[in-house]
Amino acid sequence: MKRWIKVLCISMTLALSACTPTPKIDETANHTIRIGTEQFTASLDSALEWNGWFTVRYGIGETLFKVEDNMEITPWLVSNAENIDTQTWKLTLRENIKFSDGTTMDAKSVVDNLHHVAQENARAAFLKDAEYEIDGNTITIKTVKPRATLLSDLSDPMFTILNLNSKEDRATMPIGTGPYMVKIFTADQEIVLEPNINYWNGAPKLDEITVTKMLEKETAILALKNHELDAYTEMNSEGIKQLKDTDEFDIHMIPSSRVYSVYMNTETFSDVSLRKAIAKAIDKESIASYLLDGTMTATDGPFTSDSEYALPSSDETSYNQAEAKQILESLGYIDTDGDGYVEKDGQNISLTIAYYKRLSQEAIATELQSALKKIGIHSELQLHEGTKYLENKEYDLGFYSMVTMPTGDPAYYLNALLSEG
Repeated sequence: MKRWIKVLCISMTLALSACTPTPKIDETANHTIRIGTEQFTASLDSALEWNGWFTVRYGIGETLFKVEDNMEITPWLVSNAENIDTQTWKLTLRENIKFSDGTTMDAKSVVDNLHHVAQENARAAFLKDAEYEIDGNTITIKTVKPRATLLSDLSDPMFTILNLNSKEDRATMPIGTGPYMVKIFTADQEIVLEPNINYWNGAPKLDEITVTKMLEKETAILALKNHELDAYTEMNSEGIKQLKDTDEFDIHMIPSSRVYSVYMNTETFSDVSLRKAIAKAIDKESIASYLLDGTMTATDGPFTSDSEYALPSSDETSYNQAEAKQILESLGYIDTDGDGYVEKDGQNISLTIAYYKRLSQEAIATELQSALKKIGIHSELQLHEGTKYLENKEYDLGFYSMVTMPTGDPAYYLNALLSEG
């Protein structure tokens, strides 16, 4: 079982910065938009790994269900869902939905997709031996074990419904039911999208969309100011500060269930009182409000504070620098040589704070280092390419960021971090 102890959680609010539209629009002109983004993909094959997030994000494909802003699960490509028993659901598909190549999305094509994803993606293994019954436009799904979260599960973008019979390469030219289709795709660099004339839910509003991978925020800001980009997603707090004080740009904040967490290595922090002292040294509210300029909010667990699954605030871990120092002193950690750092049995505490680059994670790590110094604990920052340090136990305090409720249900997070393997 994975035993990472969560001590700091800050829920993430994603930001989209975009140029202010001009007051008058030429209705005869082409309507195009150029978007820069930090995250991109090498493949659009939605069944594999996490590619489906991009396939849906770009408007290429859709799932049977979707998660609304309030985390409610609602039908998307289905019109109705009926729970028959603990293992059985009956789904009725919307009628007259076509893939972007003009072929009809029917019940068989949906079942083929569910079979395909179950074979290709380990996260869909719960459907491997499921039984399906097709009756016209309805599908009855019977899972091997009770699956109360099935509708939430089917909102995961890995279950994007594609035309699996298309001769096009799904990695570069997937054929979906979304409002847009691929015109040009360059792996891990850029995608150009054009309208799907067969879209079932109204005519797409844009003639062309270009999404370009752009990691450096300063480059993105310059491109926005030079009108080389119309929008940039996932802007960090520093970039937002630069852009929000001018009327040239609109800043849109979209709530997310992405949580930034710091895990404690239990080999280092075997004493629960020491873990408590570390927790009390961290002023999450100030980090969120001032350092990150309100682009994040503090929370006391893996789920955002406005979620019905949020943990209640606890005095046990709430910020109190004086109490943190008292706890350390009670454990025998005292600054005896006046160097500003506490020691026990003649040795200072020296911790490693491991992190990887993602939005404002470096700024949070630096603030964490400063907070520890204020209670007399020395620490060093270690920048990594990825998150292998967590698996390899190469950290004392380790950062990790994840979307804890991607399908609107906490079961995803609990399965990901608490299950065997």
